[in-house]
Amino acid sequence: MSTFNHSFVINAATEQAHDEAVRSWEVAYAFEATQQVFNPERSVFGSDPFPDGKIPSLGLRLDEASLFAEPKLKPQGKVPFKEEKNAVSDRAAVGIAALMLSQKWGNKDLMEAATRQKDILLNEAPRYSNGAISHVFGEPQLWSDAIAMFPPFLAYYGVATEDLDLIREAVRQIALYRDVLRISAGRTKGLWRHVVGSTEDADEGAWSTGNAWVAYGMARVRATITAWPTSNAALSKEKNDLDTWIAEILSGAVITDDDSSGLLRNYLGDSTWSGETSGTALLAAAAYRMALLRPEIFAKDTYLDWMHRKRRAVIQRVDNQGIVRPAVNPLKPKSKTPFTGVSPEGESFLLLLSTAWRDCKDTGARFKKEAQPQKEPVENPGANAQERAFFYIQGVQREIEDFVKPYLKPFAPLLDYLAPP
Repeated sequence: MSTFNHSFVINAATEQAHDEAVRSWEVAYAFEATQQVFNPERSVFGSDPFPDGKIPSLGLRLDEASLFAEPKLKPQGKVPFKEEKNAVSDRAAVGIAALMLSQKWGNKDLMEAATRQKDILLNEAPRYSNGAISHVFGEPQLWSDAIAMFPPFLAYYGVATEDLDLIREAVRQIALYRDVLRISAGRTKGLWRHVVGSTEDADEGAWSTGNAWVAYGMARVRATITAWPTSNAALSKEKNDLDTWIAEILSGAVITDDDSSGLLRNYLGDSTWSGETSGTALLAAAAYRMALLRPEIFAKDTYLDWMHRKRRAVIQRVDNQGIVRPAVNPLKPKSKTPFTGVSPEGESFLLLLSTAWRDCKDTGARFKKEAQPQKEPVENPGANAQERAFFYIQGVQREIEDFVKPYLKPFAPLLDYLAPP
C-alpha cells in the first residue's frame, strides 16, 4: 500500500468491502478497488495494464486483490460466478477478475469460464428491440447498472484475445443502451433512466448510482481502449463518443447537484430525495478518471471544483470502521427508509474515489493545488505492514495446500483414520 494519505482509514474500508461483498458485482468491484489500492499498475487506469500488449501474467505471485477474489471465483455451471437465475450482465462483472486470474498457474479453468460468459452475452442472452443485450434473462430489460458490468468485460476480453471487433461491440452496446435510457429533455437531460422494459421494476428516474455505474463503466471501457496500443490507434471515434457520453452524465450531475448536504440526491433532479454517498462517490471517481484520460475536457475548473467538493462530502462521512454513510440500499434504490447496513458496493466506490484522487494528485499541479479536506487521520504503517504480511502468509498456505492436495488424495483413508477424533 502506498503512503498516500487517503483522509480515512483505508485498510478498514478495504476490509468492509471484502467482508460485505457477496453478489457478483460486489465481488467484481471489490476486486477492482483492491487492485487500485495495492497494485494500481494492473488496473486499466494504471501505468502498465497490458505489459507487451497482453493482460498481466501473475504466475505464482500473490496480491491482495487476487487473494480476495480467487476463492470466490470457482466456476459453477461453466461461468465464473453462480448468480441469481435470471441475471445476464451482473455475473459478467467478475469476468475481468476471471481473465486476470486465468493467467495464474493452475487457473486455466477460469479462462474457459470467462469464454463461456462471453458466449452467453453474445449468443444466448435476450435482446431488446434495438439489439441491446438484456440485463436479465426472460423479458428483455435494459438497466443502467449493466454498463458497468458487461461492456468493460467484453473490452477486456477483446484485449486478452486480440479481438478488436469485440471491443467495438462493447462500445456499440453502450450506444444501444444510451439510445433507450438517455433522458432527452428537461432538467435531467443527458442523464439516464434506471430501468426500461420491465413490467415489475420499471424506473424512469435518474438514479444517482445508476448514472454512476454508467459513467464509471464507460470510463473503464475508455481506459481499456487507450491502454492497448492496437485499439488506441484504431478506435478514435469510439473514444470520442465515450468522452461525449460521459460528459453528458457528469454535466447532468453537476446541474442537478442542489442538496444542502453536499451529496448528490439519490434520484438526481428530484427534490423529494436527500443526498447519499454511493452515487456521489462513484460519479466523482469517474470524473477524476476522465480528468486524467481527457484533461482538455474534464480537467477544467467546472468539473474539477465539483469533483473536489463531492469527494470531500463523501470522505467527511467515513467513520473509524471505514463505513461510509448515508448510502442508498443497493437492493432497494427506491426505498426511502434509511439504510442502516453497510453497502458493499458503496465501500468499493469509496476506495475507487480515493484512488482516483490519489492518481490525479500524483500527476500534475492542477490537482496538487486543491486543498486537502480537514479530516486527515494518519495511517498506521505498522498496521498496513501486518495486514500485508497476514494476506501473504494466507496466500502461501493456500498455494501449498492446492499443490500438495492431489498427491495426498491416495492417502485420504489413512489420513482420516489417523486424524484425532
